[in-house]
Amino acid sequence: MKALDGITVIEFASHMACAYGAMLLAEQGARTIRIEPPAGDPGRGGPHFAVLNRSKRAVGLALDYPPDRAAAAGLIAAADVVVHGFTPRRLQELELTYAAIQKVNSRAIVLKMPPLGSRGPYAELPAGDEIASAMSGVTAAQGSRSGDPVPLAFPLVSYQTGILGALAASAALCWRDMTAEGQEIEVSMLAGALSLQSGSIVRHPELISMMAANRRDPMGPAPSYRIYQGSDGKYLMLSCVTPVFWNKLALAIGRPELVADPRFENAPMGLAPDQRAALIDILTPILRSRPAHEWLQIFRAQDVPASPVLTRRQFIDAAQVDHVGMRRELIDPVLGPTVQMGVPVMLRETPGEIAGPAPALEDARAALQALLDEVQGGSAAASQPDAVKRRDFSPGALAGALVLDFTGYIAGSYTTMLLAHLGAQVIKVESLSGDGFRFAAVAFQGWNQNKRAIAVDLRERRGRDIAYALARKADLIVENFRPGSARELGIDYPALARLNPRAVYVSINGFGSSGPDFDQPSFDPVLQARSGVMAAHDGSAWGRAPIHPVVLNLPFCDYGAAALAALACVLGLRHQRRTGRGQHCEVTLIHSAMALQAGEFVFYRGRPNLECGAPESRGASALRRVYRCQDGKWIYLAIVEERQWRTLDTVAGGIAAQAFSTAREQSPYGEMAAKLARVFAQEPAAIWFERLRALEIPAAPVNKAADVFDDVQIVANELGAQLHHPELGPIAQTGVLLKFSATPCELRSPAPILGQHTREVLRELGYGADQVDQLERSRIILSRQPAPCS
Repeated sequence: MKALDGITVIEFASHMACAYGAMLLAEQGARTIRIEPPAGDPGRGGPHFAVLNRSKRAVGLALDYPPDRAAAAGLIAAADVVVHGFTPRRLQELELTYAAIQKVNSRAIVLKMPPLGSRGPYAELPAGDEIASAMSGVTAAQGSRSGDPVPLAFPLVSYQTGILGALAASAALCWRDMTAEGQEIEVSMLAGALSLQSGSIVRHPELISMMAANRRDPMGPAPSYRIYQGSDGKYLMLSCVTPVFWNKLALAIGRPELVADPRFENAPMGLAPDQRAALIDILTPILRSRPAHEWLQIFRAQDVPASPVLTRRQFIDAAQVDHVGMRRELIDPVLGPTVQMGVPVMLRETPGEIAGPAPALEDARAALQALLDEVQGGSAAASQPDAVKRRDFSPGALAGALVLDFTGYIAGSYTTMLLAHLGAQVIKVESLSGDGFRFAAVAFQGWNQNKRAIAVDLRERRGRDIAYALARKADLIVENFRPGSARELGIDYPALARLNPRAVYVSINGFGSSGPDFDQPSFDPVLQARSGVMAAHDGSAWGRAPIHPVVLNLPFCDYGAAALAALACVLGLRHQRRTGRGQHCEVTLIHSAMALQAGEFVFYRGRPNLECGAPESRGASALRRVYRCQDGKWIYLAIVEERQWRTLDTVAGGIAAQAFSTAREQSPYGEMAAKLARVFAQEPAAIWFERLRALEIPAAPVNKAADVFDDVQIVANELGAQLHHPELGPIAQTGVLLKFSATPCELRSPAPILGQHTREVLRELGYGADQVDQLERSRIILSRQPAPCS
């Protein structure tokens, strides 16, 4: 049994995020049919297509041709989920608006994924990953010594958007199981891009002062969170982001006095620029004194988070990757034998599986009636159980679900915030010293909205009794301890399953709970380094010698793990509600590192070079790169069609003399790029934006984090929000990113202070005031109320 057995998904080929979201649903059991143009998707035969369209069937239909449109309507009539990424105008042309679909199938869940949202001046722009990245702050976030924007060399935003789309659709299915209601969901690429920055797209003076320095070093933002080279010329990544691990590092390199050095008292992450430079000057020759592999052996023995900088091919062939099921061999009908990533979530009782390689395009006339008979005969839309009465605790598709949150840092905390945005009631359980990332007080707000928080010492029996009382009531339990720690505290899956066998227990960790490397400390950059993304940006493309690997400033392994873990939670919850049984699910940073490079993790004879980033990259080609305008602001140009290229010629003056097939292959550093740079330097960015938008040429501002809240497209789609924190005051941050028509998400509260709701939650569990007072005096619990901000 799989979590989505009996569900039918109809996907209209649009862009990579749609393809990925539909694939994730397919590999959890949904029957998924992809509708492509009669000549097939232009991406067929490429690496991304091979991965993002596994486990589907595909049929060619000309949607502008009335008979084919009627055939598509027949498939929609039997669908449970309809997925598309069309712009609003194109939806009208194809008669695929939600109102039109409702007339055919009122119980359908429609997942629309417009690149830049369905409202605003850029809604009709034929945009993709690069434009969404530029507009949302992703492109400007990457560190460079020049301070200029550095586009990433892989479609990170598309992958995160696809996972969020699968999450939103699964949550809507949970809601429909209870109410028999369909609805429309919107998950734009802009939303996906902002979800990768929820802790950094924050406007508050404290965050500005904390983050102003250190973002310009592409080798890492702090001395103990940085790439270094060993004596053998190979690179390793240190990932010591907490004082505990900084202390371990100082001991491991034989320099314990560095911890007491007054210059470094704010290490590891709070050093001033001169202190940071001084410590790098100390660490660099030390780490150059031994081969990288020797240091890695020392660091592993001393429990210091560190990792080799590997290539993607080296990573997918690693024993631990194979152990967690993320190395799979498939025979692709076009590419032949391939090695690909596996299914990026592990559900023990309802495991997903790859049903087959990316499909050949079936002949529409021969296949369509058989498809219609199959879909209509087995549709869950026609055979759902009677809806059950909803438990009204909060708005949202997960209303009524109680989440017991034993998580901290980014990956775990953002998982449960996503669930809280979907309407679940979340109780965050912290130690008396709190979440390890509370020191980043403002960024913490971006990972912990809509929660209540209690502080309990789980090492004490009376503290565990509180956790057990909550576990008996919980639908979902989420933890991200290092393997073995939950067992030591008495809150591992076997212990809590005995108390509540209906609970879905989701573990998030670095390397898994078993295998040759499972017990290593892990943070996001550990998996960035291992997974090949740092090496993929070393500047060795375009015939150049490698410069050095690059640390991505966005902790995408953490954010990806959060989205995948939230998906696991919802899939497990749906199975629990239908069967009464819980299960243990697991998501690792191995899963997320690969899932957010899904189309890059495919290897076969003739694979193109996908490792083409650089420390000072300006883009993928002359037609897809950033350009500086007259006023010093940057614009991202993303020409992907000949019509756009010819139209650009009308404003760029003779630039399109050569064929588009030749122009699109031009280097981002060559003669054509230089010509375009001179053109864009002639006028201010605002003039270029409006001129190119009017011509429907894909281009967008390269926004910095501080600019995002004022961007007209982000404002129009209501993707930002302002909350008032009782101690920090007003904070502008990312808002509700997943838009539901029937169960709208609601941003109810800022992140709680440590122990803010301890007394409230204990009263709900039946504890009397005297008992609570005694627990606090005994240091079993901590209770605090916010101190009003000055």
